[in-house]
Amino acid sequence: MAIIGIYLAAGLSRRMGQNKLALQVGKMTLGSLALDTAIDSSLDRICIVTNADDDLSWMPSRMRFHEKCTILPCPDSIVGQSLSLQCGIRHAIAIGAKAAVVLLADQPFITKMMIDEMISCYNTNPESKYVATTQDGMIKPPVLFSSSLFPTLLNLRGDKGAREVLRGSLIDHGKRVPCEDHRLLFDVDTPDDYKSLLSHFF
Repeated sequence: MAIIGIYLAAGLSRRMGQNKLALQVGKMTLGSLALDTAIDSSLDRICIVTNADDDLSWMPSRMRFHEKCTILPCPDSIVGQSLSLQCGIRHAIAIGAKAAVVLLADQPFITKMMIDEMISCYNTNPESKYVATTQDGMIKPPVLFSSSLFPTLLNLRGDKGAREVLRGSLIDHGKRVPCEDHRLLFDVDTPDDYKSLLSHFF
């Protein structure tokens, strides 16, 4: 059974004031950076969850039509992040995935090594309900979820993200992979974040 990526690219970019996924970063766009990394990783497939009216101009055709990738427009994404996530989870269930790695389209510094390490950790510990990235002791995306948690993820409501399910006793039923480099988990939400991103590339 496959381990898939759920690439969340359906945000409204409210704090940016424009579609942040389409912002240029050299010859790439912000939204394509982490997707390129996910394609290069050992993920079997990638479900790209987008807004229903996204023209996908931020996504190069080689990614849009890549054999690993499935574009999944989410008509309810405006309601909150949980709806976008659940679009991806339902797809994972439909194809019989054994686990899903939830990735954010606005985390441009995620590395292939990070994704592959999570997958390897899960394959070595298949009884784990999750494998989470942590920084300073806090769980942050990306996070791998076993299929045993798919029903729980489908019960999330509003703008709650996948991390919300890792509360209480569940926290003791998974693995955590520390990330010491704070830059790797940097996410781009505001114009100042975008300027900071560009300063790393140029």
